[in-house]
Amino acid sequence: MTGFAEYEPGAARKTADVLVRPAVEADLTTCAELIVTRTGGSVDERRSRLQADLQNPDRYPAVAEIDGQVVGYGAVIRHQISPADPPTTAPDGYYLIGLIVSNEWRRHGIGDLLTQDRIRWTAERADEIYTFVNLSNGAILDLTRRFGFSEVTRDFTFPNAPLKPGTCVLLRAELNH
Repeated sequence: MTGFAEYEPGAARKTADVLVRPAVEADLTTCAELIVTRTGGSVDERRSRLQADLQNPDRYPAVAEIDGQVVGYGAVIRHQISPADPPTTAPDGYYLIGLIVSNEWRRHGIGDLLTQDRIRWTAERADEIYTFVNLSNGAILDLTRRFGFSEVTRDFTFPNAPLKPGTCVLLRAELNH
């Protein structure tokens, strides 16, 4: 099944001890399985892409773990515009991407913890961070507001992202050092 989880602001939350940490090789299959529940596609292909992310110093894959089980994933990538990109391409910089939490643990603050960790990592490297969000994803739009993101534009493209015109917003936040 793909799509966003139902969003009910203020709903009661379960409590648990959550460990947020950099992803390691042993996490990749679970991360790939989480990702394909939302995006579809092949677990093996996603796992291969995640493996490459572990080797890239401009990428930071992070996981949230409860009782030794990975229940959430999110990453940061560094995007650089290519001369072949169209003029509406999103600017160079670090981007939050791919936040997903297992169905059982959605809407319990795990996305906030993963976002806080990814912003911490980025703040060691840059003065700002970007993300783009589907306008129908109220949960992520609220999350980005809590972390100080503001709208840059709705007229943009991003390499290899299947964005439909008018459905997403590019957001930016300044990072304090």
